[in-house]
Amino acid sequence: MTADPYQKMTAIYIEKFRRYLYQSTSLPAETIDLFVRVSKPRIYNKGEYFSKQGEVIDKTAYICEGIFNVFNTQEDGTLFVVTFLKEDDFVQSRFDTSAPSIVTIQALYDTVVIEFQTKRIKNMYLQYPQLGNFARCILEKYFGVYTAHMIQNGTMKSLDNYQLFKHNFQRDEDRIPQHLIAAYLGITPTQLSRVRRKLSSAY
Repeated sequence: MTADPYQKMTAIYIEKFRRYLYQSTSLPAETIDLFVRVSKPRIYNKGEYFSKQGEVIDKTAYICEGIFNVFNTQEDGTLFVVTFLKEDDFVQSRFDTSAPSIVTIQALYDTVVIEFQTKRIKNMYLQYPQLGNFARCILEKYFGVYTAHMIQNGTMKSLDNYQLFKHNFQRDEDRIPQHLIAAYLGITPTQLSRVRRKLSSAY
């Protein structure tokens, strides 16, 4: 009997998630198996929202492939891009699942994730304390990333910020629209074009 294509896809991405947990964490096999069992694959089509600013969302996801844009829209309509989340990153609108999100998370391209309920995982912390440690590591990682990005935009030159962006997102730069890269760097698209020309002329 031929396997259903969706079941095949599900098995491939679940296995990718399991492999990531084995290779990148110190979680024991029993905990990993439980983690995988309470998770499920999902596809976010290009332009679809993982979460919206102001919503209360109870979900977290591991990104198998694709890119999410994480941004905040200010009262005057100004777009502040916090970061871009890509393959092997985790995506969560807010660590406090009872509070409204302060960011919007949107798929830039068709994006496949392994998704699970944040509260459900939190409820397992007492029985499986390694999960709590794992969640804290994720929190600390992304808090550090967001903080560093804000400091860099406020203290470094645009050219230096752009070179850092290229280093961090070198495989994905061509897939991210220029106006979003500019918003991430805190400059205009015109300024970004100037920075790119300046960098090109230096080589």
